[in-house]
Amino acid sequence: MPTNKKGFTLIELLVVIAIIGILAGVVLVSLSGARNSAKDARIISDMEQLRNVAELIFIEKGNYLGLCYYTYSSNCADRFANHSDPDRWCSRSLEVFNLKKDICAQWGIKINEGETCSNCDHNFFFCDTGDPRAGSFTYCIQSKLHSKTNNKEDWLCIDSNGFSGKGKCEIGDYDYCSHF
Repeated sequence: MPTNKKGFTLIELLVVIAIIGILAGVVLVSLSGARNSAKDARIISDMEQLRNVAELIFIEKGNYLGLCYYTYSSNCADRFANHSDPDRWCSRSLEVFNLKKDICAQWGIKINEGETCSNCDHNFFFCDTGDPRAGSFTYCIQSKLHSKTNNKEDWLCIDSNGFSGKGKCEIGDYDYCSHF
């Protein structure tokens, strides 16, 4: 007696579940790459903003000494009381702090007001302003990127010469990016 059963066999269901699992794995891998690309785009944008702040500091001050202040606190006006316009120096210090805070956040590192973020410095972000005895007329800033080339870390570097690209800071009397 023939029976007309409707439905799927166990093997058919297992094959469909396996295919869905493989497709989900492929999608998750591609999303991870997109997430890293988005974080790198954010870092690049923040670094370009740091370049703009650097030029504003140079225009206002004649050097880049204020660029690499790593901390910002609510008593900023007290620290800059000797300057002719402490509010301006505080606003620049706050801009630098917020940009650095955002770059470190792309690496999952949180900086609070008054902290120096030592675990972010040098490992993920570095800023230097030449030799203070020479007037600090140069700067170099680098940040690690999430992307890698040939399984090597990529770093974005900007400097006072106008360079912006993959490279690392060369520190000395005159700071600059060495690109690779």
